[in-house]
Amino acid sequence: MIYACEDHSDRALDDAVEKNGEPPVIEKIEADLSTTCSFCDNQAVYKIVEG
Repeated sequence: MIYACEDHSDRALDDAVEKNGEPPVIEKIEADLSTTCSFCDNQAVYKIVEG
């Protein structure tokens, strides 16, 4: 599972597709202040579930 902020959402999608060869499931995170982006320290707004 990859968490991404607005700035790194494209990178997270690219990484997930490269790893599994198929599109991942993307979920928007609602007001979870404790989850940070997998690529930086910003608050995550997307959860990418790799297939």
